[in-house]
Amino acid sequence: MKCLQALFRRSGAKKKQYANVDYGPYFERAVINGTLLECRFLGKLALPSGFVVACDPLLGLHDALPFAKRMPPGEYPVSIVLAGRRDRRRNALIRLAFSDKRAVHWELALVPGQRYTGTQQYYGFRAEAGIGCLCDAHSQKHYNRYLERFFREHPDSNIYDTLFEEAFGHRNNIDAEGCCFNFYLPSRPRLNVIMFNTGYGDGIYPAYWGVAKDGEVCSLVIDFMVL
Repeated sequence: MKCLQALFRRSGAKKKQYANVDYGPYFERAVINGTLLECRFLGKLALPSGFVVACDPLLGLHDALPFAKRMPPGEYPVSIVLAGRRDRRRNALIRLAFSDKRAVHWELALVPGQRYTGTQQYYGFRAEAGIGCLCDAHSQKHYNRYLERFFREHPDSNIYDTLFEEAFGHRNNIDAEGCCFNFYLPSRPRLNVIMFNTGYGDGIYPAYWGVAKDGEVCSLVIDFMVL
């Protein structure tokens, strides 16, 4: 299968970058081009502000910028696609769905200050611990406050070893094979951060807005460079 991340086209007039692939079928089919696929529901993500943040939750959530587009506040379903044989599957794609509409093209998601010039292949968030996350900008603020308290109370502790290692292994709100974790903030239980392993580990991973025929943004997909 051709690498999805290598298939791009650009609209010169508006200087936007688009994925030259339709991600929708990967969330609907069991096999594409000989690759086994399985779509799993991870839960709903709370978006009280409507601004979505994607980053490494261990090393980047303290200063990550949200994507420039603002979505209507609410709670939206998050699904992940695992690709490959059962004993060698990896997270391939993750989708945050804002409606049931079908996307007709996929526009590269940018944060404020980024602009596509045609010289770079893509923008994306950097995962340095092999983990990524999705959350709302409001949840990001409270997550960072939670971490500040944690390190004040446990100055010699490692946040992953103490809080997340067990969670990524076998708690009830885990997708054990896909290594995903829906973390609800103890101080704000209605706010959550959905965490996941990022494909082959460390790297830079692009996100795309799924845009429907009527121009409405209907989803956000992150490509983990597996397909």
